[in-house]
Amino acid sequence: MIEFPTQSYPSLPPLKDVPIFTGFARAVLEGVSGGRVWRDGGAAHALHDYGMSLVWGEGVDHAFPALIDHLNAGAYRVRDEWLQVDPRWAHLDWDGKLRAERFHRVNFRFNRAVFESRYAAHAVPPGWTVRPLIEAAYDLSDVHVTPCAFWKDFAAFQDHGGGMMAEKDGDVGAMAFAATRFDDWLEIGIETREAFRGQGLARAVAVAMIRKCLGSGLTPVWACRQENTGSLHLAQSLGFEIEKVVPFWRLER
Repeated sequence: MIEFPTQSYPSLPPLKDVPIFTGFARAVLEGVSGGRVWRDGGAAHALHDYGMSLVWGEGVDHAFPALIDHLNAGAYRVRDEWLQVDPRWAHLDWDGKLRAERFHRVNFRFNRAVFESRYAAHAVPPGWTVRPLIEAAYDLSDVHVTPCAFWKDFAAFQDHGGGMMAEKDGDVGAMAFAATRFDDWLEIGIETREAFRGQGLARAVAVAMIRKCLGSGLTPVWACRQENTGSLHLAQSLGFEIEKVVPFWRLER
Protein backbone atom coordinates (compact mmCIF):
# COMPACT_ATOMS: atom_id res chain seq x y z
CA MET A 1 0.00 0.00 0.00
CA ILE A 2 1.30 3.46 -0.94
CA GLU A 3 0.47 6.39 1.33
CA PHE A 4 -1.15 9.39 -0.36
CA PRO A 5 -1.29 12.96 0.95
CA THR A 6 -4.65 13.94 2.38
CA GLN A 7 -6.80 16.12 0.15
CA SER A 8 -5.81 13.85 -2.75
CA TYR A 9 -9.38 12.57 -3.09
CA PRO A 10 -9.75 13.34 -6.84
CA SER A 11 -7.19 10.61 -7.54
CA LEU A 12 -8.80 8.02 -5.22
CA PRO A 13 -11.77 5.70 -5.81
CA PRO A 14 -14.99 7.73 -5.35
CA LEU A 15 -16.71 7.43 -1.99
CA LYS A 16 -20.10 8.08 -3.59
CA ASP A 17 -20.08 4.48 -4.86
CA VAL A 18 -19.88 3.03 -1.32
CA PRO A 19 -23.40 2.06 -0.11
CA ILE A 20 -22.88 2.97 3.57
CA PHE A 21 -22.34 6.19 5.50
CA THR A 22 -18.77 7.39 4.89
CA GLY A 23 -18.67 10.86 6.43
CA PHE A 24 -15.55 10.27 8.52
CA ALA A 25 -13.61 9.00 5.48
CA ARG A 26 -14.71 11.98 3.43
CA ALA A 27 -13.52 14.28 6.20
CA VAL A 28 -10.04 12.73 5.94
CA LEU A 29 -9.93 12.82 2.15
CA GLU A 30 -10.98 16.46 2.00
CA GLY A 31 -8.66 17.57 4.79
CA VAL A 32 -11.46 18.60 7.14
CA SER A 33 -10.06 16.38 9.89
CA GLY A 34 -6.75 14.69 10.49
CA GLY A 35 -5.98 11.27 9.10
CA ARG A 36 -4.02 9.19 6.60
CA VAL A 37 -4.79 7.57 3.25
CA TRP A 38 -3.23 4.63 1.37
CA ARG A 39 -3.89 3.14 -2.06
CA ASP A 40 -3.11 -0.03 -4.00
CA GLY A 41 -4.51 0.12 -7.53
CA GLY A 42 -8.29 0.34 -7.32
CA ALA A 43 -8.41 -0.07 -3.52
CA ALA A 44 -7.98 2.60 -0.86
CA HIS A 45 -7.75 2.75 2.94
CA ALA A 46 -8.55 5.93 4.89
CA LEU A 47 -7.87 6.23 8.62
CA HIS A 48 -9.39 9.04 10.69
CA ASP A 49 -7.31 10.35 13.60
CA TYR A 50 -10.05 9.20 15.97
CA GLY A 51 -9.44 5.58 14.88
CA MET A 52 -12.26 4.89 12.42
CA SER A 53 -11.20 3.57 9.02
CA LEU A 54 -12.61 2.44 5.69
CA VAL A 55 -11.41 0.18 2.88
CA TRP A 56 -13.19 0.77 -0.42
CA GLY A 57 -12.84 0.89 -4.19
CA GLU A 58 -13.54 -1.12 -7.30
CA GLY A 59 -10.33 -3.17 -6.98
CA VAL A 60 -10.46 -4.40 -3.39
CA ASP A 61 -10.52 -8.03 -4.54
CA HIS A 62 -7.30 -7.67 -6.53
CA ALA A 63 -5.57 -5.77 -3.71
CA PHE A 64 -6.91 -8.06 -0.96
CA PRO A 65 -3.57 -9.78 -0.07
CA ALA A 66 -1.75 -6.42 0.09
CA LEU A 67 -4.58 -4.93 2.15
CA ILE A 68 -4.50 -7.78 4.63
CA ASP A 69 -0.71 -7.49 5.05
CA HIS A 70 -1.03 -3.71 5.51
CA LEU A 71 -3.84 -3.96 8.05
CA ASN A 72 -2.38 -6.83 10.07
CA ALA A 73 1.07 -5.25 10.24
CA GLY A 74 -0.50 -1.98 11.42
CA ALA A 75 2.84 -0.17 11.65
CA TYR A 76 0.97 3.10 11.16
CA ARG A 77 -1.43 2.46 14.07
CA VAL A 78 -1.16 4.60 17.23
CA ARG A 79 -4.47 3.46 18.76
CA ASP A 80 -7.06 0.77 18.19
CA GLU A 81 -8.54 0.97 14.70
CA TRP A 82 -12.22 0.41 13.89
CA LEU A 83 -12.33 -0.83 10.31
CA GLN A 84 -15.31 -0.77 7.95
CA VAL A 85 -15.23 -2.39 4.51
CA ASP A 86 -17.07 -1.40 1.36
CA PRO A 87 -20.09 -3.79 1.46
CA ARG A 88 -19.49 -4.69 -2.18
CA TRP A 89 -16.54 -6.74 -0.89
CA ALA A 90 -18.16 -8.28 2.18
CA HIS A 91 -17.82 -11.76 0.63
CA LEU A 92 -14.02 -11.70 0.90
CA ASP A 93 -12.49 -13.61 3.83
CA TRP A 94 -12.00 -10.68 6.21
CA ASP A 95 -12.81 -12.76 9.30
CA GLY A 96 -10.38 -15.47 8.31
CA LYS A 97 -7.50 -13.19 7.34
CA LEU A 98 -7.69 -10.21 9.69
CA ARG A 99 -6.22 -10.45 13.16
CA ALA A 100 -9.19 -8.58 14.56
CA GLU A 101 -12.40 -8.83 16.57
CA ARG A 102 -15.65 -8.47 14.63
CA PHE A 103 -18.49 -6.12 15.64
CA HIS A 104 -21.46 -4.60 13.79
CA ARG A 105 -22.20 -0.98 12.91
CA VAL A 106 -25.70 0.39 12.45
CA ASN A 107 -26.50 3.13 9.92
CA PHE A 108 -29.80 4.93 10.60
CA ARG A 109 -32.19 7.00 8.52
CA PHE A 110 -33.95 9.91 10.23
CA ASN A 111 -37.75 9.97 10.29
CA ARG A 112 -38.69 13.58 10.94
CA ALA A 113 -42.39 12.87 11.38
CA VAL A 114 -41.68 10.41 14.19
CA PHE A 115 -39.31 12.83 15.91
CA GLU A 116 -41.77 15.73 15.76
CA SER A 117 -44.65 13.58 17.01
CA ARG A 118 -42.62 12.59 20.08
CA TYR A 119 -40.75 15.79 20.85
CA ALA A 120 -43.06 18.67 20.01
CA ALA A 121 -42.31 19.67 23.60
CA HIS A 122 -39.50 18.08 25.54
CA ALA A 123 -38.55 19.09 29.06
CA VAL A 124 -34.95 19.46 30.14
CA PRO A 125 -34.21 17.61 33.43
CA PRO A 126 -34.80 19.85 36.48
CA GLY A 127 -31.93 22.18 37.33
CA TRP A 128 -30.22 21.74 33.96
CA THR A 129 -29.90 24.20 31.10
CA VAL A 130 -29.31 23.16 27.49
CA ARG A 131 -27.40 25.74 25.47
CA PRO A 132 -24.85 25.98 22.63
CA LEU A 133 -21.59 24.18 23.37
CA ILE A 134 -18.82 26.57 24.40
CA GLU A 135 -15.08 26.36 23.77
CA ALA A 136 -14.36 25.26 27.36
CA ALA A 137 -16.32 22.05 26.67
CA TYR A 138 -14.72 21.41 23.28
CA ASP A 139 -12.06 19.11 24.78
CA LEU A 140 -13.19 17.70 28.12
CA SER A 141 -10.63 15.36 29.65
CA ASP A 142 -12.88 12.78 31.33
CA VAL A 143 -15.09 11.54 28.47
CA HIS A 144 -14.61 9.03 25.67
CA VAL A 145 -15.03 11.45 22.79
CA THR A 146 -15.33 15.21 22.32
CA PRO A 147 -15.63 17.44 19.24
CA CYS A 148 -11.88 18.05 19.18
CA ALA A 149 -11.46 14.47 17.91
CA PHE A 150 -13.21 15.45 14.67
CA TRP A 151 -12.21 19.05 13.94
CA LYS A 152 -8.98 20.94 13.54
CA ASP A 153 -10.03 23.70 15.93
CA PHE A 154 -13.03 25.22 17.67
CA ALA A 155 -13.64 27.73 14.88
CA ALA A 156 -13.94 24.95 12.28
CA PHE A 157 -16.27 23.07 14.61
CA GLN A 158 -18.51 26.11 14.99
CA ASP A 159 -18.52 26.75 11.26
CA HIS A 160 -19.68 23.20 10.56
CA GLY A 161 -22.58 22.96 12.99
CA GLY A 162 -21.27 23.30 16.54
CA GLY A 163 -23.08 21.53 19.33
CA MET A 164 -25.37 21.69 22.35
CA MET A 165 -24.55 20.95 25.98
CA ALA A 166 -26.39 20.40 29.26
CA GLU A 167 -25.01 22.54 32.09
CA LYS A 168 -25.76 22.79 35.80
CA ASP A 169 -23.86 24.83 38.39
CA GLY A 170 -20.96 25.21 35.98
CA ASP A 171 -20.70 21.49 35.22
CA VAL A 172 -21.22 20.09 31.72
CA GLY A 173 -23.18 16.86 32.02
CA ALA A 174 -23.68 15.88 28.38
CA MET A 175 -23.13 17.15 24.85
CA ALA A 176 -24.38 16.51 21.34
CA PHE A 177 -22.25 17.84 18.51
CA ALA A 178 -21.36 17.84 14.83
CA ALA A 179 -18.97 14.97 14.14
CA THR A 180 -19.03 15.41 10.36
CA ARG A 181 -20.93 17.83 8.14
CA PHE A 182 -21.18 17.82 4.35
CA ASP A 183 -23.79 18.94 1.84
CA ASP A 184 -27.17 19.00 3.62
CA TRP A 185 -26.48 16.45 6.37
CA LEU A 186 -24.80 16.49 9.77
CA GLU A 187 -23.63 13.45 11.73
CA ILE A 188 -24.33 13.74 15.45
CA GLY A 189 -21.86 12.67 18.12
CA ILE A 190 -23.05 12.39 21.71
CA GLU A 191 -21.39 11.98 25.10
CA THR A 192 -22.56 11.93 28.72
CA ARG A 193 -20.10 12.27 31.57
CA GLU A 194 -20.17 9.26 33.88
CA ALA A 195 -21.14 11.18 36.99
CA PHE A 196 -24.28 12.53 35.31
CA ARG A 197 -25.65 9.45 33.56
CA GLY A 198 -29.19 8.23 34.12
CA GLN A 199 -30.77 11.69 34.27
CA GLY A 200 -32.00 12.00 30.67
CA LEU A 201 -29.27 14.44 29.66
CA ALA A 202 -28.25 12.57 26.50
CA ARG A 203 -31.82 12.73 25.24
CA ALA A 204 -32.14 16.41 26.13
CA VAL A 205 -29.00 17.47 24.22
CA ALA A 206 -29.79 15.14 21.30
CA VAL A 207 -33.26 16.67 20.92
CA ALA A 208 -31.74 20.16 21.02
CA MET A 209 -29.10 19.22 18.42
CA ILE A 210 -31.68 17.68 16.10
CA ARG A 211 -33.80 20.82 16.35
CA LYS A 212 -30.68 22.87 15.58
CA CYS A 213 -30.09 20.76 12.46
CA LEU A 214 -33.67 21.04 11.26
CA GLY A 215 -33.68 24.79 11.86
CA SER A 216 -30.63 25.06 9.59
CA GLY A 217 -32.14 22.92 6.85
CA LEU A 218 -29.89 19.95 7.65
CA THR A 219 -30.72 16.26 7.95
CA PRO A 220 -29.34 14.69 11.14
CA VAL A 221 -27.37 11.46 10.72
CA TRP A 222 -26.73 8.83 13.40
CA ALA A 223 -24.51 5.72 13.31
CA CYS A 224 -23.29 3.56 16.17
CA ARG A 225 -21.90 0.18 17.13
CA GLN A 226 -24.78 -2.29 17.44
CA GLU A 227 -23.31 -3.51 20.71
CA ASN A 228 -23.69 0.03 22.15
CA THR A 229 -27.27 -0.57 23.24
CA GLY A 230 -27.60 2.83 24.92
CA SER A 231 -26.87 4.72 21.69
CA LEU A 232 -28.93 2.26 19.66
CA HIS A 233 -32.05 2.66 21.80
CA LEU A 234 -31.65 6.43 22.11
CA ALA A 235 -31.41 6.79 18.34
CA GLN A 236 -34.56 4.75 17.79
CA SER A 237 -36.47 6.73 20.40
CA LEU A 238 -35.51 9.95 18.58
CA GLY A 239 -36.98 8.81 15.26
CA PHE A 240 -33.92 7.20 13.69
CA GLU A 241 -34.74 3.96 11.89
CA ILE A 242 -32.25 1.22 11.12
CA GLU A 243 -31.21 1.31 7.47
CA LYS A 244 -28.18 -1.00 7.35
CA VAL A 245 -26.21 -3.20 9.73
CA VAL A 246 -22.69 -3.94 8.50
CA PRO A 247 -19.70 -5.73 10.03
CA PHE A 248 -16.64 -3.88 11.21
CA TRP A 249 -13.48 -4.95 12.97
CA ARG A 250 -11.34 -3.72 15.85
CA LEU A 251 -7.65 -3.97 15.03
CA GLU A 252 -5.66 -3.53 18.21
CA ARG A 253 -2.77 -1.13 18.39
